[in-house]
Amino acid sequence: MNKVIAERYELIDLLGQGGMADVYLAKDTILNRTIAIKILRTSLAKDPVYIARFQREASAAAALSHKNIVEIYDVGEDNNQYYIVMEYVPGTTLKDLILRRGALHVMEAIDIMKQVLSGTARAHQMGIIHRDLKPQNILVTDSGVAKIADFGIASISTGSHFTQTDVIMGSLHYLAPELARGEKATVQSDIYALGIVFYELLRGQVPFNGESPVNIALKHMQEDLPSLLEFNPTIPQSVENIIIKATAKNLNDRYRNVVDMLNDLKTCLSRTDEKKLVFVHDEPDPTIVVSPRKIFENDDEEVVKEEPEPETVVKEQPKKKKSIIEKLKKVNPKVLLGAAAAFIVIVFIAVYFMLFAGNTQANVMPDLLGMTQEKAEKLLEDYGVTIDKTVYTELSDEYEEGEIIETDPKSGSSIKEGDVVKITVSKGKYIVIGNYVGMSQDEATEELESDEMGFTVNIKKEISSEKAGTVIDQSLKKGYKQDPTEEDRTITLTISKGSYTVLDNYVGMTFDEAKQKLEAIGFTVSKSEQSSDKESGIVISQSLASGYKIDPDEKDRHITLTVSIGNNVEVPNVVGKKVEDAQAYLESAGFVVNPEAGDKKEGEQGIVYQQTPAAGSSVKKGATITIYYYDE
Repeated sequence: MNKVIAERYELIDLLGQGGMADVYLAKDTILNRTIAIKILRTSLAKDPVYIARFQREASAAAALSHKNIVEIYDVGEDNNQYYIVMEYVPGTTLKDLILRRGALHVMEAIDIMKQVLSGTARAHQMGIIHRDLKPQNILVTDSGVAKIADFGIASISTGSHFTQTDVIMGSLHYLAPELARGEKATVQSDIYALGIVFYELLRGQVPFNGESPVNIALKHMQEDLPSLLEFNPTIPQSVENIIIKATAKNLNDRYRNVVDMLNDLKTCLSRTDEKKLVFVHDEPDPTIVVSPRKIFENDDEEVVKEEPEPETVVKEQPKKKKSIIEKLKKVNPKVLLGAAAAFIVIVFIAVYFMLFAGNTQANVMPDLLGMTQEKAEKLLEDYGVTIDKTVYTELSDEYEEGEIIETDPKSGSSIKEGDVVKITVSKGKYIVIGNYVGMSQDEATEELESDEMGFTVNIKKEISSEKAGTVIDQSLKKGYKQDPTEEDRTITLTISKGSYTVLDNYVGMTFDEAKQKLEAIGFTVSKSEQSSDKESGIVISQSLASGYKIDPDEKDRHITLTVSIGNNVEVPNVVGKKVEDAQAYLESAGFVVNPEAGDKKEGEQGIVYQQTPAAGSSVKKGATITIYYYDE
């Protein structure tokens, strides 16, 4: 990313995005350590409400020091960018862990909850109520350490007041019934959320789902949690009882503080004979009536209990229907309670959408991904929003050159007239290297050197069992992403030369047979002869031994075969010797000598001037050699 905040924090990668801020993996260049940095979105950096909420998160978390709470290192503002520097927790969120694995084992779930309760207890001791406890805000390291994060809507007993809208920003799946009725957040509201988290850990899903927020809120207010033991009978009743008590609708039945819940959790596995916890009330809870607009006002506003109106005595008129009041008096109070609660929640949700979702001063950021900058600018004109003059460019796997691949703020975020949107535009798709192993050299080279790929191909050859000319390796592996703007694109293909040529043993073959085989594998063959006990014409030795390996690229291949001429000897040269000496020498070599006087008179008397067979001839031992000498 190559972006630095406050001349100190170098952004490395985007870790996640929330409702009002983005979280990046970063490096503290001064302390040389890896950190996480949360940055308030540009579109919200001009809104004092969001700035105050963001700063309140920093204040809340910075006041805490606990092994199960993400540590805050630094808070600041740089070039109108508000940021919080915090401990980087490698691992995953508890929500992702549940989505990946489903229901956890009882022992593992208890261990995680002990840590979360311990961290929450510390926050409560400091007067801080989290108000948005849910698996998405709990990080779990690879070693199993749980850490609470995101105090973005936490309330501080000594801090300034914020509206109940903050509660809505939390997930309705973990919202305590009293918060849905518009009451003030308390320690017991956090306890309710922790009970739902514990349930989700053991069940693999939240207890209540619905088609609408109203439906989910009503279930939290009216329905008991589905039985955990029906899902998994091996879960101890004492464990389910902790969840029942933590999620009690009536605050008098719920844990008063997190420490009590933690103590029960530490001893639950030793309490094997517990009965299911059931709350009994003599009278129904009083109905709570709240003005819908008060839901979005100060947290300290008191809720109003419904007071019965004074009865009015009316004379009964003949043949008239009973009044509505008289009919309502006969209705079961519990039915009236449910109807009143449903009405309140419906009005509550309706007012929320009327005040916030339909506010003409705040719009939802449209999805610009895949659009050109020109098209996006025209679309944003309707919102009174402009695009930042600085346009970032990046390569993309998905989007063509010129198409928007990222926006800040993201699609679905809140934007207002006058906001400036930052965009990142594709500078083209990566060139993705394929798998060329197994292709022929020509086929792979043609594809890589094509206009679309534009690579320079270097060839390297190696001995291989694969067919000669086949690609057996590539320097850039399959899936490698090549920046198309880089002109120097080179890849090396390793091509099979084929296997070595291995020589056989040709000794014992006839010369013609051995020559035919050798010429078939590209050899030229020379012949030498030698007497031996072997039959004439049989190969008795070869210049390159059996098993000798010849590189397939070696073109100059030559071998000499020595062939037997039978049991023959070479006739020695006795010309020029005295006839007596020549005869003695030949006889000693095993020859029979036939001396004959010649008719020539010119030479020295008694000297051999000719022999038959001639010197150097090959003859069998015992053959007759005739020598001719000069006579008087």
